[in-house]
Amino acid sequence: MSISHRTNRLKLIGSPSVEKLQNGRYKLVVTCSTMNSREDWYSANKARIFPDFGSLQSAEMSIDGLSPRTGEAYADMRLTQVESGNRSGMGQVGDYNVSLTYETLGSSFIQVKDDNTDYELNGLRRVKRTSIAEAGTDYAKTVGTSFIDHQIDAETAVRCFLSSYGIDDTDSFRQVQEVYVEAGILSLQQEFNDGLKKVSVQAFGMTATAVSSELSEVTTNHQLISQVESDYKGIKTSTFQYQIDESITEDYELNGLKSLSITELSSTNFTARDIGVVGFSATPQAGLYLGAQDIDNGGAIKVRESVWFEAGTLNVQRVSESDGVYRVTTTFLGVEGTVVGPIIAKTEGDFEGLKTITVVSMQDASGASLITLDSPVASHSILNEFTYPGVVSISNITLDGTNNTYKFFAKDFSLDPPTVSRIPATIKVSFRTSSSISYSGTNGLWNPTTWAKGTSLGIGWNYAPFSISRGFRGYRIQQGAGVITAYSGVGTQNPYDMISGKRIFVNTNWAISVSGGPPNPAGLTYTLDYSVSLAFEDTSGAPYYKHTEIVATIPPR
Repeated sequence: MSISHRTNRLKLIGSPSVEKLQNGRYKLVVTCSTMNSREDWYSANKARIFPDFGSLQSAEMSIDGLSPRTGEAYADMRLTQVESGNRSGMGQVGDYNVSLTYETLGSSFIQVKDDNTDYELNGLRRVKRTSIAEAGTDYAKTVGTSFIDHQIDAETAVRCFLSSYGIDDTDSFRQVQEVYVEAGILSLQQEFNDGLKKVSVQAFGMTATAVSSELSEVTTNHQLISQVESDYKGIKTSTFQYQIDESITEDYELNGLKSLSITELSSTNFTARDIGVVGFSATPQAGLYLGAQDIDNGGAIKVRESVWFEAGTLNVQRVSESDGVYRVTTTFLGVEGTVVGPIIAKTEGDFEGLKTITVVSMQDASGASLITLDSPVASHSILNEFTYPGVVSISNITLDGTNNTYKFFAKDFSLDPPTVSRIPATIKVSFRTSSSISYSGTNGLWNPTTWAKGTSLGIGWNYAPFSISRGFRGYRIQQGAGVITAYSGVGTQNPYDMISGKRIFVNTNWAISVSGGPPNPAGLTYTLDYSVSLAFEDTSGAPYYKHTEIVATIPPR
C-alpha cells in the first residue's frame, strides 16, 4: 500500500474514508501529514502540499509528484475541499496535517439526489432536480424545449419541460438546479369591465391553439388579442389575452332611450359605417342609429367600437309664456317625431355624433294644441264696467185743480237715466289661425246702434199747433206686458188733455209715443269687449292670432 498521496511530501495517515453517493458517485477523504510541519504552511511552500481544486485524485503534483498504483484511484475523482492545520482528528497533535476531499465529477451531469416533486402550480407536476459535473462542463438544455419524461413508481411517465435553471460554478465542479414543469394552464383570470369580458391565461409549454382548445368553454366567442412571454413564480411562461368577439353594454340613461356600446374584434379589417345609419335586422343594434364609432385596424386583432342609439325624444322642456300658454321645446334623437301644437322654431344639433332635431311648439296647460276652437286656453273672472241704458216711457197723470176748477189728463215723456256699474264678467283668451271675430256671448256683442226716440204732436190752446220729436241717447223704451208706448186721441173738455205740457184744444187730434233703443240686457249674455292681435308665426310663415274676449251675463239693474 502506498504511504504517500500524489507527492512524497504528503504522507498518508491511516486509511482514506470512502462514502458511496447516489447514481454511482463517491466521496473520498484522505488525511496526510507533511514532511516539514514547521515550514510547509508558509505561502512560499503551499504548492508542495495543496493540490488544485478540480484536479484528479490520480494526478501527480508538480513537486515531488507520485502517481497511484494500479487500482488505487477512483474514476473521475476530483478535489473539492482542502483543510489543513495542527489539530486533533488529523493525526497526532502537534503535526501539521492536510485533509483532502474528492468527489466523483465526470464530463456529463449526474443527479446528486432524487428529484423533489410537487403539484403547487395549479395541479401541474413540478420537478426540481440537482445535477453535478466537473467544472467547465457545457450545459446545453433550453428552457421551454428540453424535457424529461418523469415517472414515479409504475405510473405512466409525465412529460415535463424545463422551465428554469440555475448554475453554481466552482473551481471543482458545476452544479445545476433545474426545474421541470408539466405543460398546462398555470392560472386563469376573467375580467368584466363595462360588459367587456376579458380572459387572461398564463400557460407553460402550450401554444395559443392548445390553450383555446383546453379552455373552449371559457373562450367561446373570444379572440386572441395578445401573446407575451412572462414570468410566473420564476417560471418562464406565455400569457394569452382573450377578449370576447362582441361585447355589448346596454343602458337607458338618455330619457329612457336604449343605447348600445358595442366592441367588436376581428382578424380582418373593419369598414367604417356612416354616422346615422340604422342597424340591420337580426343584429343587436337592429332599429338603432349609429352615433359614434372608433376603428383600429393597426394590430393583428382589429377593433371597432361603436355607440348606437334608439331614436326618440331626448328631452322636453315646458316654459309658461302667459296664462294658459306654454312654449314646449322637444329634442328628438336621430329622427324627428311628432309634436302637439303649431311649430314656431326648429333647429338641428349633435349628440354623441348623432343628429338631434329640436322643435319648439305652442301648447295649452293640458298639453293640447294652443289652437283650439271649442274652448279658450285661459279664462278667469273679472269685474267689468257696464252702462245700463236709461229707460224712457210715457207718463199718464191726472192733474186736479182747486175745488176741481180744472182737471187735466197729462201725458209726457218719463226718463229713468242710465247708470254705470261693475258687474261680474269672464275674460277668455284663445289662439286661432284666423283674425275673424267670433263672439261666444249668446246674444252677441253688446253694442247698441240705436237709442229710444219720442214724438208728441197736437193743437194747443188758441189753435197753436205743436210737434215735438226727441232722441233719448243712452235710453231704451220700457217693454213688457201692460206697457203702453203710444197714446192718441181727441181733445176733450173738463177734463182737458195735456200733451208734453201743452193743453189740447177741444175736439182736435193729439198723439204721443216712444220707440226704438236696445232691448233690456238683464239676464242676457253678451260679449262686452273683443280684441285680436298677431301672436306668432309658425316655421312656414303662417300667422296665428290671439283673441281676447270679455263675456258677461248681465245681472238685473
